[in-house]
Amino acid sequence: MIAKLTGALDSVLLDHLIIDVGGVGYLVYASTKTLSHFSKTGEKIILFTEHIIRQDNQLLCGFYDENERTCFRSLLGVQGVGVKVALAILSILTPDEMVNAIFHQDKAAFMQADGVGAKVASRIVLELKDKKQNLSITLSHNTSSSGIQDALAGLVGLGYSKSEAATVLSKISHASGKEETAETLIRLALQKLASLKVING
Repeated sequence: MIAKLTGALDSVLLDHLIIDVGGVGYLVYASTKTLSHFSKTGEKIILFTEHIIRQDNQLLCGFYDENERTCFRSLLGVQGVGVKVALAILSILTPDEMVNAIFHQDKAAFMQADGVGAKVASRIVLELKDKKQNLSITLSHNTSSSGIQDALAGLVGLGYSKSEAATVLSKISHASGKEETAETLIRLALQKLASLKVING
């Protein structure tokens, strides 16, 4: 099973990208949210992956972070939800938004995705409602394991909005590819936030 790929970005297409790992090009299907993070050919990228093995073929699905992959796995467990539909849902909902939609039994949120009608949306909120607590705990654990939660609290305490700080921390953590201390994450985040402020004027 292939759980993660680290390599150079070869190309990005409508619903997938190709990553060059040691001279081997892997075609990886992904949500538009994950694809939007990558654009520069040749840049080093890291993808968390799910290796789908079927009777007649195999395919790889890639995710910008482990939270998205956790949601993908949960969606595949719902009757009538396949790879294409799961990625369509993750193209319009972040992991937090998905958990929130399940919590509020918000079928309309899922129906925004291509290929998701009322029947499939009803199945999703029904079949995952009893798992939403475990899903939330898993997402929280994945986020806090690298010190992001402590760094997030520190940045919010310094006056930054939670959404702004979380976005920057996520990018830093993913780019690093390793677990960093909260102190290091805060230092790097402050540098990035300062540079963004200069760029935006």
